[in-house]
Amino acid sequence: MTAAPVDVPQVSAPPESAASDTEKREALVRIAAFSFYERRGYVSGHELEDWLQAEMEVNRHLAAAQEPKHTD
Repeated sequence: MTAAPVDVPQVSAPPESAASDTEKREALVRIAAFSFYERRGYVSGHELEDWLQAEMEVNRHLAAAQEPKHTD
């Protein structure tokens, strides 16, 4: 069963000394995975499924954000 997409939080550009892109991505995945857990009513036993789904959502969101915008 595929869960509905999660709104990935927007991350503003931090100062140069802030977290790396990898750390920011992991934070987004954690938030998204928790959102799946929360929507399920805090029922445990789906941690890996939640994490993998969250990674897919975050990756999709980040890839879309990097695509060039076409203006006609």
